[in-house]
Amino acid sequence: MRWQCHVFRRLVADLADFLDAWDGLGMLAGMKFDRFFAWDNGQGPWGKPKAPAAKPKVERPYAGRDAAPRAQPELEDVVNQMAERLRGFWRKGGNGGGNLPNPGGVGLEWWGVGLLLVWLASGLYIVAPEEQGVVTRFGAYVKTTDSGLNYRLPWPIESSVKLPVTRLNQLEVGFRSGASREMIMDVPPESMMLTGDQNIVDLDFTVSWRIANPSAFLFNVADPQKTLSDVAESVMRETIGRYPIDYALGQNKGIIQFEARKQMQAVLDYYRLGVAVSAVALQRVNAPEEVIDAFREVQAANADKQRLINEAQGYANQIVPLARGDAARMIEQAKGYKEATVAEATGDAERFNSKVTAYQSAPAVTRDRLYYETMEQVMKDTPKVVSTGRGTNGVLPFLPLDRLMNNIKPAAGGEVR
Repeated sequence: MRWQCHVFRRLVADLADFLDAWDGLGMLAGMKFDRFFAWDNGQGPWGKPKAPAAKPKVERPYAGRDAAPRAQPELEDVVNQMAERLRGFWRKGGNGGGNLPNPGGVGLEWWGVGLLLVWLASGLYIVAPEEQGVVTRFGAYVKTTDSGLNYRLPWPIESSVKLPVTRLNQLEVGFRSGASREMIMDVPPESMMLTGDQNIVDLDFTVSWRIANPSAFLFNVADPQKTLSDVAESVMRETIGRYPIDYALGQNKGIIQFEARKQMQAVLDYYRLGVAVSAVALQRVNAPEEVIDAFREVQAANADKQRLINEAQGYANQIVPLARGDAARMIEQAKGYKEATVAEATGDAERFNSKVTAYQSAPAVTRDRLYYETMEQVMKDTPKVVSTGRGTNGVLPFLPLDRLMNNIKPAAGGEVR
């Protein structure tokens, strides 16, 4: 019980010191204002005023034992007197702080102590795991606290604001989906944008963002969410203005999203908004309603064009390997024919050279051999009749009728000659 009383008294003493300093500053400010509004040592702007009528002398509480008036007290005297008044509460319970105040005589004071404890306990606050707390003292930033149990001086001295720093927020530009996300309302002033080729496009997109610096998010910009929306719309207009409408309506949305997110983060960092942009997603990119049918026809034509290109590419992928195979086969055949022809010519040349050599060594023998070899090649497929010189007088001449009939050709009039 003794240590609890000691802690309680210590807490009250610290609070008393703070209140003493606060009241002392207020009294000092009052003294300074009195001196500031004094005109020429109390004479006033229109001369010395008339002396007021004599009033009965009133004793001031800070006059002490001396009844004569004295100058205003200094700041240190005021602070000491206020602290002494608050600490006097504990002296009523006995010397040395060993005894507690008498409940029967100081019941109102105990109520004050209870209210003081409740007021001091109001400074406790809990920050969730996904949040961070921002503590301000009389409206000025003091510190940022992490998740868990934290303490600050009670209101109105200090106050705290808790912000979700891990939650991913969604900003809609060009449309509003509502809570159910089933009914979407278009916002033409935000969605109508000008492209690089002087065309108008109806564009809706979302920005995913989170709070990266709570203190910067609260104090650097008056309306951070409005600033974020304005920056997102401005950056997207600038990005779309660098590309033609076909680029935005085609398959290049990823490049636009990447460039818009990068430039958006750079602008927000320049403003020190304390926001981190996670992603920019294009939801709907169309031409205005007045010309949307024509643009759909253009998109259909582009789709047909791409389909034909894909078909031609597929046919090329199919026929080119076959043509390359045929070309390789023909090249190999030509190489084989070349090698065979060269080998045959080389053999003929070598054979002729050998015949020349043999003819030079034995001309008659070589001539007879060549004659016999030639006649063998000529006569091998020809019918042959061998006749000796003897006894040929009584032999009838041989007449090959079948060969003669083959040689007879019909005339133009159908006559056979």
